[in-house]
Amino acid sequence: MFKKLLTVGALATALIGGIGTASASKYCNPQDPAPMGGGKYYRFVSNPSNNFANVFTENTKFGKITWHFKERLGSCEFHTGRTAFQAYYEGRISG
Repeated sequence: MFKKLLTVGALATALIGGIGTASASKYCNPQDPAPMGGGKYYRFVSNPSNNFANVFTENTKFGKITWHFKERLGSCEFHTGRTAFQAYYEGRISG
């Protein structure tokens, strides 16, 4: 009887944990640029279409930075509640 109770308890825990994990969503990272040292900066870009530029330049609070695509991070939940996709970029101040 006790063994059967342990088995049922373990199964219930696994199911509840699995449901909680499956329903948890990953929120998109902030898109604000930040310094990473050595004159380099990093930022995340969120896009609803999963299409990212290899290189782009923008004016930031640090100056004009040219960003280079480094890695696609996959889907995330945007602040509006909609699904988006995210990529990681690194850049340097351009002249």
